[in-house]
Amino acid sequence: MQATRLQFGRHILDVDRGCLLRDEEEVQLRPKTFAVLRHLVENHGRLVSKDELFSAVWPNVTVTDDALVQSVGELRRALKDDGSQLIKTIPRRGYRFDADVSVANPPDEVIAGTPASGRLLRVRPHLVAVAMLALLLGAAASWFGIDMLRRTSLAVAKPAIAILPIVDQSSDPAREYFADGLTQDIISALGRFPELTVMSWNAVSPFKSKPTDPREIASSLAVRYQVEGAMVRKADRVRVTVRLVGAEGRVLWSERYDEPLTGLFALEDRITSEIAGALAIRVAESERRRVLAKPTESLEAYDYVLRARPALQRPTRAAVVEAREALEHAIKLDPNYASAYAALAETYYVATSMGWAEAPATSLGQAEEMANKALSLDESEVRAHVILGRIHVVYRRYDQAKAEMDRAVAINPNDAHGIAGRGNVEMWLGKTDAAIASLEMARRLDPELSTMDRFALSLAYYLKGRYEEAIAEAETNLRRSPGASFSRVLLAAAYAQNGQTEDAARVAGMIHRLDVTFDPQEFGTKFLKPADLDHLRDGLRKAALYEVPPRQPASATSR
Repeated sequence: MQATRLQFGRHILDVDRGCLLRDEEEVQLRPKTFAVLRHLVENHGRLVSKDELFSAVWPNVTVTDDALVQSVGELRRALKDDGSQLIKTIPRRGYRFDADVSVANPPDEVIAGTPASGRLLRVRPHLVAVAMLALLLGAAASWFGIDMLRRTSLAVAKPAIAILPIVDQSSDPAREYFADGLTQDIISALGRFPELTVMSWNAVSPFKSKPTDPREIASSLAVRYQVEGAMVRKADRVRVTVRLVGAEGRVLWSERYDEPLTGLFALEDRITSEIAGALAIRVAESERRRVLAKPTESLEAYDYVLRARPALQRPTRAAVVEAREALEHAIKLDPNYASAYAALAETYYVATSMGWAEAPATSLGQAEEMANKALSLDESEVRAHVILGRIHVVYRRYDQAKAEMDRAVAINPNDAHGIAGRGNVEMWLGKTDAAIASLEMARRLDPELSTMDRFALSLAYYLKGRYEEAIAEAETNLRRSPGASFSRVLLAAAYAQNGQTEDAARVAGMIHRLDVTFDPQEFGTKFLKPADLDHLRDGLRKAALYEVPPRQPASATSR
């Protein structure tokens, strides 16, 4: 169905204006989210596969399933109570828009003019004022040669920026990790500026080595600015070219650097400071001291830390062991290297949380020891605060956990790990709405949420009765980490609550076969609110994974 205004219930999809209206009031949607809704509405009543949506909304761009899941979740929230009824998830296949859709007549309130019949249309005075203001601003924009309307609307929110992977132009592809590390350090440094929204490495890494139009990247990541760069490392020198571009591809700033390798950290500081300056970001003295802090005197130790990073971004059992060995080498070279201790703490925590540690309590103790060591060397080591916070959650020390996560976010407001960690704590405390807000913000910055954080988000959705979204997140977790048995348990409960009894039975059977350590009496007991645990157990009971313990008869002495 092709029309300019498509109506379903209280809502109108205005294709010409590119907006969604509810009772003639505009509902804010990101461009890609609007495109998803448009395709679903124009194909209402039939199954629309994920591949079809990717082709229609993200043509010639490689994106993960998360981009679509986020857009669908945003649509359901925008449609409020009608969201889950209008947009149906067809498990493992796609989506269906369930509504009667009709062509809507244009509204009878316009700014000026008369219809063909000559009848004067009613005019809303406030719309006239808005239109006059728009015309004046448009004239001013034309006069000064800038798009003032766009600048005015975007100035309300923090500008979002993507630091794209720096291209390694050296002759040795085995050292590509060095360019990745430089990119990650700039992301981390810029992330500490609260005036910016900075996309994570996981968000930008899909664009690595792929020539992509800046407009496509801006639309896909919902960013206003992008940083592009290339580097060549030869012998004891490094040459870097960096440029800042706007969403439309216009170059706003560029610079070339040629520095000795021993000045690498000073070079990172220069690049960070000059990007901030180009964006007119005020750099407080405290932030400058943080950025200028030299992480280590040993470039060899730094090199070992860079080698360990990929294993922690996409952990596997073997990769975590290799990362630990590299980090131990780094610490031998520089016993005062805080970031190396923080990363080493993470290897122990990941091994414990994923069930890879032979002695979990010992492994968790080592994680805590290393994180505390990192903070004794550098109180601003964000990752160490996050790991300590997660350890506190394991032991149900929620106040201490929240304090660590809050500290991490205060140091780096764009650190997805810290924001997601805060969401974990909020979920166990029973602050489910706040937990979803934090975890969705983390997912916005880092589409590749960690296994534990995605589990927390799916569990939070479950607690709010948003079972289809809980299912989508749990299924994503299991596709990426088949050993994430905790997500399989939640998936069974969400299927059961969503009326998908056959799927619930299938997954429950897998749990009985694959997870001999599953304890239904223990699962979910970290909830502070009894009602949350009852809700989870209700789903487990419907999935035949939980039996209510029989009441114990009263003893003779208690009668």
